[in-house]
Amino acid sequence: MNIELKKKSPIIILPPPRQTNQSYRGKLPRGITFCNNNELLAVFDACVSTGDLNRAYILMNSLSHGAESSFIIQVHNQYLQALIDEIKKTGDFESANKCFHNLEQKYNILGNETTFALILKAALYIKEPEESKIAINGFNKLWRLKKKENIGKIFNENSILTNEEILKLFKIMDINFSELKQEYRHILKPIANIEKEKNSRTLCLSHPLENIPELLPTNIFGPGLQLLKKSLRPLTDPNIEIDYNIKDFPKEYHSVAFNMARQKLLEDNALDIALERWKWDHEQLAQKGGLRFSKSLNSILFEWHSLMIPLIKEEIERCKNAINGLIDKKIINNVNNDRLSYGVFIQLLAPEKLSTITILEVLRLHSTGGIAQGMRTARAILSVGKSIEKEYASEVLKKNKNFLGKNVNLSQIFGNPRQFQTMLQKTQNNINFEINPKWPTVVKAKIGSILISILIHVAKIDITTETEKGDTISQKAPAFYHTYQYQKGRKLGVIKLNDQVMKQLGSQPLRGNIHPRLLPMLVEPKPWISWDSGGYYLSKSTVMRSRDSIEQIQYLKIASERNNLKSIFEGLDVLGSTAWAINIPVFNVVIEVWNSGLEFAGIPPAESNIAFPPRPTSKDPADKISWQIQCRQIARDAQNKQSIRCDINYKLEIARAFLHEKMYFPHNLDFRGRAYPIPPHFNHLGNDLCRGLLTFHEAKEIGESGLRWLKIHLANICGFDKESFLEREAFTVENLKNIFDSADNPLKGSGWWLKFDDPWQTLAACFELTAALRFPDPHKFKSRLPIHQDGTCNGLQHYAALGGDILGARQVNLEPSNRPYDVYTRVAELVNEQVQKDAKEGNHLAVLLKDKIARKIVKQTVMTNVYGVTYVGARNQILNQLKNLNSLPREMLFSLASYLAKIVFFSLKSMFTGAHKIQEWLNEAAKRISKSIDTSSYNGLNHMTSVIWTSPLNLPIVQPYRKSSRKQIKTNLQSIFITDPNDVSPVDTRKQQTAFPPNFIHSLDATHMLMSAISCKNAGLTFASVHDSYWTHAADVDNMNVILRETFVKLHEENIMENLLNEFRERYKGYKTLISISKDSKEMEEISSTRKHVSQSIKSESLNNNRKSETYKSLLKDTVKTNNKENTTNPSNQVTEKINSLNAENTIETDIKNKTKKKESVHVWVDLEFPPLPKKGDFDVRNLRNSKYFFS
Repeated sequence: MNIELKKKSPIIILPPPRQTNQSYRGKLPRGITFCNNNELLAVFDACVSTGDLNRAYILMNSLSHGAESSFIIQVHNQYLQALIDEIKKTGDFESANKCFHNLEQKYNILGNETTFALILKAALYIKEPEESKIAINGFNKLWRLKKKENIGKIFNENSILTNEEILKLFKIMDINFSELKQEYRHILKPIANIEKEKNSRTLCLSHPLENIPELLPTNIFGPGLQLLKKSLRPLTDPNIEIDYNIKDFPKEYHSVAFNMARQKLLEDNALDIALERWKWDHEQLAQKGGLRFSKSLNSILFEWHSLMIPLIKEEIERCKNAINGLIDKKIINNVNNDRLSYGVFIQLLAPEKLSTITILEVLRLHSTGGIAQGMRTARAILSVGKSIEKEYASEVLKKNKNFLGKNVNLSQIFGNPRQFQTMLQKTQNNINFEINPKWPTVVKAKIGSILISILIHVAKIDITTETEKGDTISQKAPAFYHTYQYQKGRKLGVIKLNDQVMKQLGSQPLRGNIHPRLLPMLVEPKPWISWDSGGYYLSKSTVMRSRDSIEQIQYLKIASERNNLKSIFEGLDVLGSTAWAINIPVFNVVIEVWNSGLEFAGIPPAESNIAFPPRPTSKDPADKISWQIQCRQIARDAQNKQSIRCDINYKLEIARAFLHEKMYFPHNLDFRGRAYPIPPHFNHLGNDLCRGLLTFHEAKEIGESGLRWLKIHLANICGFDKESFLEREAFTVENLKNIFDSADNPLKGSGWWLKFDDPWQTLAACFELTAALRFPDPHKFKSRLPIHQDGTCNGLQHYAALGGDILGARQVNLEPSNRPYDVYTRVAELVNEQVQKDAKEGNHLAVLLKDKIARKIVKQTVMTNVYGVTYVGARNQILNQLKNLNSLPREMLFSLASYLAKIVFFSLKSMFTGAHKIQEWLNEAAKRISKSIDTSSYNGLNHMTSVIWTSPLNLPIVQPYRKSSRKQIKTNLQSIFITDPNDVSPVDTRKQQTAFPPNFIHSLDATHMLMSAISCKNAGLTFASVHDSYWTHAADVDNMNVILRETFVKLHEENIMENLLNEFRERYKGYKTLISISKDSKEMEEISSTRKHVSQSIKSESLNNNRKSETYKSLLKDTVKTNNKENTTNPSNQVTEKINSLNAENTIETDIKNKTKKKESVHVWVDLEFPPLPKKGDFDVRNLRNSKYFFS
């Protein structure tokens, strides 16, 4: 296993983020109020893209002020690139020449090869040919004299200069082939063949979906197969032309080229495909006579789209007028002032795209955030704004069409993944410093609110009702409406969907409404080569979902630049390279169930027949209230089922589109390092239905071992996973009759597969085992079903290994045994024992609970204990389980849950003694860090220190918990509160403290998974993971199990806790923390006697080290009010050492708030120290190699 674990690699240490209120003081265009450089860069980018070059020029100079030379060059290059289009139209070279010489004269910078490529390109389009030649030769001379580099370096800028332009420049500059260095001579090869006819080939597929029925509602509403070709055409249309250069690919790579071209189409034409679908439906309806037929959802969406476009155009025109000062000063108001900031951004996309994105995003968000039949207004506004931003980023990426570079031998690249990765890295280095800087959050909010307001204004739907006389009345009703509702006592602005819209979302095919950028890929994802380059080819992704944490992004960037993330990238590439396919037998059953409209195996019915209980006849208000509560619950359940059906409809349309396709899921990480597929709606991390619908694309001969594992897997899926492997095999063999019946007659048989918690995965296993056993030689059967190997409460496994708990290790199967241990059952037994004991002593709560504590009552609490569940959280979990026990008095449930939560915590502590001490140490360390300050950047008691650590695979992890300051933004819909990611806020000490233990364990678990993924790939195994469940082919389970054990042992043979402590000491060296000391203590006496000396010391230090003295003066000035007294000081060095030693031993309360009895105390600044690590137990992690139930 070639996996490098972090040993003595230098950790990345950055200064804490500064909390500043600085505003940019340079000259800015009228109406621009942003003060952050990133925000100004985004405005500059937008101005350049929309041709607002006057404002772009002002911003370019503002951004260049005091910046690094590389940044100045990049900004000027971007401005030069924008000028070229103008020069092509006018032939006026003066502005480009001014920009170029501005670099040298104002900043004493000559520019780089990109700058020269741009200025030479601009000079080619000067009106007068002679002037053009003079300018070109002048820049050529300047390059040779001052840069003194080979001229070929300029012509290697293939994303700027076309072959034709290079040829013209060669002739004008009279360059000989011999002048080019060997590394640049490839440039001239295509020039000789500019007019050469392209040898292209169009591949047409036989239609893979010809015999697959449509996903139809109960009433067979909707279009037929012909419409499918209008939807995801790159996937399914047999007539679509896919062009690619056949000479670039050997025969064995033709399918790769074909799929790459289709992937590009899929990403490139995302919104056009959706719009085409809507338009087609609308035209078909018009041909049939319009109102005589019920409108399809797509036809309705096209109407909304058509009505939105002119209103969006009007808004864009108003923005242009505001920017150009064409508005009467008498009517200038806040709205027009806002247009000066967001107006340039809303022009970046065509109105047609703005409309389509808005409609798709609002439909996607329905029933999210706990809002039935709707969404939170703030979330909708920001989601639409972010989607607009992403679409623009994608368009910018598309402009760089030659993302692999020109003149590249594609067959070599695709035949050699390492060469492919190297080529991408080269291309990445040539791309501008920031293709699409992040838009200001305020801008995204303003644009989102405007577009949603327009949608709400135009979106109407036909509603038909019957009068009491039986007459039918049709009228237009709003499809969306904005309102407020209360959720957990908070007033929330929400956007609600009309019931009729919800009904159509749950019943009609959504083929035109699936955003293709959220889909699986047709080719292997782009390898990860940097923190922000990998995954999709035309849609930008980052390697980590950083929750807008600037601090995390800074660490990530530097780690990427230092090549520290090599193993992280490799692991994600392994996950992304796993090829998947749709399980056709399962899909056929699902589609039949769906089209029946009946409720079945977790699929809600197409029609919700709500039956409310009769209104009570009594006049008792309590009866009426009870009836109202019942009715609300029934209505809520119906709404939830409708939302679930809408979600399943979305998933099934994706599955149908990818039927018979090989597909891939690009992955990235959360901030703890856990991996997730980027396509959110349909992947193997989804629900039971998603997992049942997916198989590996590659089939492997199952063999004797694989057949055994397939039987064990089926037993596991059925919930029979607490027994030995022999007993699980026996379970499957005993149920072969039921298994065959399930495979042969899934809907008309006995329905055995429906009895289990994961019916669709059970059915998939039944199909696979039946096919294998009926194969002439079952051991020769080629299986594609992923076989799962699940860990035993992975968090506790890591804690047991860290703490060396022998008893705990045994309970989570780290120790060898003849049958699997179940930690949940063992905890339930310990709880039962304590309850029995308390019952004998007369505890009335224990008497009620006697003989009633089952495994499921404690399971969730045990599982989440390792992830930091609080006592209140545990009590609520147990309370929910106790509600299912009808024998318990309802009024006693809360008290019973409180009693049990304490016993569960005590039982866990007794089993995992060392682990519990580790958890406490992590908690205390985080508490001290988050209350500490860096004296080199001290700014009062606004603590700015996050808990930061480095995973064993060199991934820097920054906890993002800060007390975010929210900003109120007035939008067209309502005032919303947003958090500006550029504003640095004080850390949330409580969250930093409570979240660190679980996050640290998550990071270890993620490390183990990535190590396992890399090792499996090296061993030739297919690998997929769902957090604590690892999947591979049946034939490879034994090999994967060996790898899982070896990687776990290798991980924990490292002294993880010692490494963490050393990193903390190095990272937080020089930090100070404030502790409270009683005035009665000996330490306080020594402090009091040395106060005068401290004061004199400060005066002395100010002469020698002004900066340090100012820091300590600030520390002395800060006071904390305790018991109406203000006492803060700095002790002498001798006293400090004594206090630090006490602090390290964790005997002094470090919390600023005095929670003990009121005593006079003083608060003392001391060096940040950490408690000694708990003593490790005797468990030897190497024993794990012989534990067959570690993952099973």
